[in-house]
Amino acid sequence: NDSIVEEQKWIDIVQENQLKAIRNEEFKVYYQPKYDPRTNELKGAEALIRWISPEYGFISPGKFIPIFEKNGFITEIDHYMIEHVARDQKAWLDMGYKCVPVSVNVSRAHFAERDLADQICKMIDAAATPHELVEIELTESAFFDDKKAMIYTIERLKEHGFSVSMDDFGSGYSSLNSLKDMPLDVLKLDAEFFRGEFDNDRGGVVVSEAIRLAKLLKMRTVAEGVEVKEDFLADEGCDMIQGFYFAKPMPGEEYEERMKSQVEA
Repeated sequence: NDSIVEEQKWIDIVQENQLKAIRNEEFKVYYQPKYDPRTNELKGAEALIRWISPEYGFISPGKFIPIFEKNGFITEIDHYMIEHVARDQKAWLDMGYKCVPVSVNVSRAHFAERDLADQICKMIDAAATPHELVEIELTESAFFDDKKAMIYTIERLKEHGFSVSMDDFGSGYSSLNSLKDMPLDVLKLDAEFFRGEFDNDRGGVVVSEAIRLAKLLKMRTVAEGVEVKEDFLADEGCDMIQGFYFAKPMPGEEYEERMKSQVEA
């Protein structure tokens, strides 16, 4: 039917343009800050990709990332993002800003490569960026793949001085099993935890216990997708909040202004 034809046309357009888009740097890194809910201090950020095409305008990730995941181009995007974040962090460091760790998503497809940690290390070192300023973020779904390979890569990343975080904790079914086996540093609580009111109800208990469990495992916690002020998270000891309440994803120049204001404060 028409919708299938249109969908295939769009897939063809994306695939025809993907190499040119990388070459011409049409992909832009947007940064979404993470704040300490108790002090409102900038504590980190997540790097997110946006495609700004001269021909098709602003293209949201949902319209191209699934295509890249299917055709394997996603690994090129991983490299692109890591390299750009490393360069940005080094430039900001040289300007005298108090840089905070920026997490970069690495696709599950990449974890099949045994030398992934070395690849990442080489890219960060090429920019002369301190390893502690780049955090590697995995989605929970990646843990359904080869667990041994995953643990090996996480351990190698940590040996190189990188923090590793699990995104979307609570969105799948094997979360606790993953935590038992994976030596992670940061736990990101899925946005679904924070839909509607959750104080003093079952949702509140789950969030409270997830934060407590992370602390016992010596992990930091990030509540993502937070859209309203939540004193509950500060009271429970959540380390960082990421969401529209504090800031939407923003271009690098705007994020730089946020860091600048922190220095001036």
